[in-house]
Amino acid sequence: MTLTNIDHEKQIYCFKVFYAFLVVLLLRMNNPCIGCSEREMQALLAFKQGLVDDDNSLLSWGREVQNKDCCQWDGVYCSNHTGHVVKLDLGDQSLEGTISPKLVELQDLEYLNLSLNNFRGSQIPDFIGSFSNLRYLNLSNAKFGGEIPYQLENLTRLEYLDLSSDEYGWFDDSIYAKNLNWLPNLSGLKHLDLSSTNLS
Repeated sequence: MTLTNIDHEKQIYCFKVFYAFLVVLLLRMNNPCIGCSEREMQALLAFKQGLVDDDNSLLSWGREVQNKDCCQWDGVYCSNHTGHVVKLDLGDQSLEGTISPKLVELQDLEYLNLSLNNFRGSQIPDFIGSFSNLRYLNLSNAKFGGEIPYQLENLTRLEYLDLSSDEYGWFDDSIYAKNLNWLPNLSGLKHLDLSSTNLS
């Protein structure tokens, strides 16, 4: 084999290695999700465990191999760059029960929609105020009860807040506020709905 042939084969080999690297890089860039972390998956499963899901809306949520990536679960959306859960969209899913405090593990959450479900008069969890990246929060007509937690004042990035309920809802004045001292901190709000909230 001549020196020229050896150089030619080296060039072909280098080209193949470069091509393989390029393919892997492009696949990684086009991948809709890197894959959620074990910590976030466990938090979501704990959240599911506290719910009654008669309509099997959360059927895709599981520990099985085919369901292990929570970024692929219904209603769960992850960042393309980090793989962290950034959106939980579970409005109008006929879910009942309570919200597990383990949900606070989703610290990159920007969007939370639990509207039109049935949380059986339980209070809006104060730990929702720990989601410092939250921009959208919709808990309307979800049959929450009790006082609106003042910890919502920590949601300084919030742009959309809906805590409204149907005036002919489950029970009268299910959500109330003793004061609205927490509201001025939400200076970025563009949408606010407190319809049927008892502000007396």
